[in-house]
Amino acid sequence: MPRVTKRAHLRPGLLLAMVVLAGCGVGDELVSEGISPKERSAEDESRYNDAKGETRWVNTVRSSGDTDAPVAIAHDSWGNVLTLSNHRTPIHFGGDPLDTPPGASVLAVSKYTPHGRRMWVRLLAVPASAGSPYVRGLALAVEKHDTVLLTGVQSGGLELSGHVLAPGAFLARLDEDGETLWARSLPTTATELAVNTRGHITLAGSLTGRVDFGNGQPVTGANNPYLVQYDTRGALRWVFVDASRGVPMDLAQDDAGDLYLAGGRFVPPSPLLTPFLSRVSSEGTLQWTRQLAGATGVAMSVAAHGGQVVVSGYFTGTFVFRGQELSASNSRGFALDYGSDGEGRWGFLLGSTWGLVEMDQGSGVVVAGRYTGGEDFGLGLGALEGYPGATNVYVLRLQRPTGKLQWSHTYPSALAQPVDLSVSRWGESALTGTFRATVDFGTGPLSPMPGANTFLLQLKR
Repeated sequence: MPRVTKRAHLRPGLLLAMVVLAGCGVGDELVSEGISPKERSAEDESRYNDAKGETRWVNTVRSSGDTDAPVAIAHDSWGNVLTLSNHRTPIHFGGDPLDTPPGASVLAVSKYTPHGRRMWVRLLAVPASAGSPYVRGLALAVEKHDTVLLTGVQSGGLELSGHVLAPGAFLARLDEDGETLWARSLPTTATELAVNTRGHITLAGSLTGRVDFGNGQPVTGANNPYLVQYDTRGALRWVFVDASRGVPMDLAQDDAGDLYLAGGRFVPPSPLLTPFLSRVSSEGTLQWTRQLAGATGVAMSVAAHGGQVVVSGYFTGTFVFRGQELSASNSRGFALDYGSDGEGRWGFLLGSTWGLVEMDQGSGVVVAGRYTGGEDFGLGLGALEGYPGATNVYVLRLQRPTGKLQWSHTYPSALAQPVDLSVSRWGESALTGTFRATVDFGTGPLSPMPGANTFLLQLKR
């Protein structure tokens, strides 16, 4: 299936149009077409021969001042890598500056081949007007036919597919070349997004006030996590509102279409968040919730496949998992594995803070986060080389049934932060985040410009 890029074009009403760039990182030739089926087959075969999570490629995105804000990364069915990020122009993707007016707030969607060649970039911005026009992306998902879904918020006037959106939250679908298929306004902000094999779209966020999701029966909340699902035609299927106040951080979906919501809950009388994981059926019914009672922190990321659910995040305090007390006097990361029925299976304390997790379609679980130099995860790695403070990045792969370590990599830096993680169906891991100090992801030191800089890292299986 060839990928055909298209020329940049302007649409009326946009300060910046959706910009399409065919190209790649520094040193690669510009291309007018994507990967051919023959090339794709050769890439697929080589993946199975790769091992140990070695670096496949690294790219950077740098924008004006301290404005780089990567949001999400995902793989499509071919193993291409898609990203969602927020910037202020001008922007450099790799070594290439985009020809855009300076000082604009933009949402960027980009697509890379499995070997890191940039296929296209699309920028969304609202028209210049009084005040401070803005648009921000919040969540990204790729459907089975490689169309792209994204959510965001904007100040008003954003034009997508000939439709001008009212101020507030929105949902958009793009085709595999980044062209908008449709867009619609949302009644409230959605920070998480999932789509199942039937094309049902599930959104998650924090509900405050009275909101009608489309059936004429408003629901209310006061910072309560919510899930809402629409069918392929955009008709409302169901709404679920958590009874407890809290903050949703990630949403995953298993093979049966059941959903797993991770985040932090307020558990009275404590004013601090407690990590939680909830399973909600494909029909919107709560199945179970697991809280790390006694711990303060957040479950930041969740992945589900093959009857197992792995959640990662950070905490302080003490909680009990499978009859064992896990304690941390200072912030500590965790990775916990549950069966689909909510029964604990295996778990580890990993890193100083943060926590991202994804699964492949086989038996692999990939976890990424930050660690302090000198830490020992207790997995036979010994003291990890790195800078003082939780500023260094790690990525490791575990065997899903047992939690056994398969490989690990560390990337020392005085100030780096992972933001989102994706694993392809071949088991390749893609990580995006920011770096404000020199870091080497396996291709040589990257030196930052002033402020935050975005990295894109793809690892072999």
